[in-house]
Order: sequence, then structure tokens, then C-alpha cells
Amino acid sequence: MDSQKILVLETEKGSSEFAREEVLSVVERSHSGKVAQIDSGIFLVYGNCRAEGIAFAKRAGEVIGIVDNFQDISSIKIPEGKFYVRIIDTGKCHGTSEESEVGQLLGGKGRISFSNPDFTILAYHLDRWHICRQIYSRSNRERSKRKAPLRPFFSPVSMDPNYASFLINIGYFPAGATLLDPFCGGGGILIEAGLKGYKVEGIDILNEMAVGARMNLKYFGIRNFNITKTDFLEYEPDKKFDGIVTDFPYGRNSHISLERGLFYSKVAEHMAHLIETGSRACVVTDKKENLDYFTKFFTVDVVIPQKVHKSLTRYFTRMIKR
Repeated sequence: MDSQKILVLETEKGSSEFAREEVLSVVERSHSGKVAQIDSGIFLVYGNCRAEGIAFAKRAGEVIGIVDNFQDISSIKIPEGKFYVRIIDTGKCHGTSEESEVGQLLGGKGRISFSNPDFTILAYHLDRWHICRQIYSRSNRERSKRKAPLRPFFSPVSMDPNYASFLINIGYFPAGATLLDPFCGGGGILIEAGLKGYKVEGIDILNEMAVGARMNLKYFGIRNFNITKTDFLEYEPDKKFDGIVTDFPYGRNSHISLERGLFYSKVAEHMAHLIETGSRACVVTDKKENLDYFTKFFTVDVVIPQKVHKSLTRYFTRMIKR
């Protein structure tokens, strides 16, 4: 096996288009490695990848050995200590009934422990057998603590933490970048960006939202932020931002006084004014045609629809300033 570090990354299968774009952005577009998609929801990552930062990552294993046949698993040497085995088979020809046999092939006599293991072995049967030491398993409990109803300030239109994290990740912004959310609401996107180590700034036209966003960011331990109560179209900072990430206002809670077309055309121009050429804006809108107003200033290179219910589809979009 090549000495290069290889990870098997398993993502949520029900969000395959989101997961693929996110993994490519986190790994390839940030120049930290290469990605090969093996099956729906399963990727091989060659190089560096922090799986815990990927919104749709379910678990990940660092490859210890790769073999063609089941019996050849016995040739793979695993670390010392107690362990147990989980088989993940994309072809569904091997399953839980063979996990104990894989454990024995790996020298597990007297070492198998489900109650107090030192590590977990993930045996992925893909095109070949990829035997991995598990290095990440998602904690849904931790992320659910950041859902809108559990924050000190509750805003019912706040984006789910998974999708907010995804929106930031597809921007593959440089470490330490300063990101702007021009319609920040209760700060849901800013929370996820702040937890990833970005400097964050938010704007909201409502004082209630600006105060609530400050409260939420402090609650989650984020200190490097600035929230301004103002109309984005009147906002004139003395600097440029490294990127923009936002969920555009829509519906009954939008507080938009302008006609829709005029609003989006003015927002597009002002957003373009606030970032440098080549910088990215990752946004969500409720109508795909809204993106037409941005094409004068941006190249739209990713649009992924998410059907929320019968009358609402949201479009997760990445744009690059020209």
C-alpha cells in the first residue's frame, strides 16, 4: 500500500449531492488532498482531512491495510490493544455475522472488547477490503445543542447547524478569514463559522436580532465577532471581507421593503463591492431565478436544491466574484 495517508469517509446517504460537494470543497478545493468517490456516501480521501469539520460526515477510518480477498485480511497488522469490528459492505454480501471472523483474522483472540475497546476497526468492503482504525464518529448530541430552540435567543427561521456548516465549508475559505453574514438573524451561520475558527461579522436590520445574535455567539464561546444593527444596503465598512455566507430573507419574516427584483439587484452589487475578485459568496435563496441578479458580478458555480416542503425549495449556492 502507498505510504500516503488514506481515509475512508462515510457520509449521510440521504444527502449525497450535498455530501459530495462538501467533501470536494474541504479536501480538493482547499488543496489538502484528493478524493475518489467509491459509492453513494463513501469516499476515499488521499491526504489531510478533518472529518469532524464536515457537516455530513458520519464516520471516518484511517486505512491500515487494503487486500483483495476476505482471507487475506489476516496479513494486515493492527495496533496493540482491545478492539471490536464493524463491517460496512456496499455490495451487501458481507455483514454483521462475519464481524467476529474478521476480528479473529486480525489476531483478535483475547482482544475483542465491546465494553472497553481501545479502538474500533471498520472493515469496508468496497472494490477491495479497506481495513481502517476508526478516527471519527459523529456525535449528533453535540450538534443538536446548537439547534435554534436550544439557544438563549430563539429565532424560528434559523438554519439547521448541519446546513449552516455545509454552507461555510463549500466556500473553502482560508484559515483565519473574516466572513460576513449580511442578514444574520439570530446568528446561526455565524455560530458555525466561529466554531470553525473564522472571524465573523453580522448585520441585521432588526435590533432584536442583532442583540439576540450577540447573545448566542457569546453563549457558544465565540469572542471574535462583531454584530451591527443596520440595513445592509446602507452598510459602508472601511474594509473588504474574505467571504460572504448568508441565508437571504424570504417569507413573512423577511422585512424586505423593496420590490424583490430591485432588492436582489442592489444586494448583488453591494455584496460584490465588499469582497475581492476571486472571493466567494455562499448563499441560500428560495427561488432559483433570484440568482440571475448576481451574474453581472459573480460566476455561479454550484447550485444544490433542498426541498423543504411542497411550497418551499431552498437553493444552496456558491458564487465567485469576478
